[in-house]
Amino acid sequence: MISVLRIAGVMMMVAGGLLMASWFVEPLRALWPWLLNLPLPVRLGLALSALGLLIVFATVVHDRLRADERSLREELGDDS
Repeated sequence: MISVLRIAGVMMMVAGGLLMASWFVEPLRALWPWLLNLPLPVRLGLALSALGLLIVFATVVHDRLRADERSLREELGDDS
């Protein structure tokens, strides 16, 4: 469980870094006032949805890292 939380934390840091980097791209900078003008429940919903998506991605990555090679071959369709 700790490793899943670590992966989720790293993914959140990457997402935050991408959001901060978007400030330096001129066309993306125009989206910030629009996002800040959304009602609070919509902003919270977007934030919670993004967090949930990151956690789901983290659990998928964790499962892939912990799976044995034979089960991955079965799941992905072994061609050999």
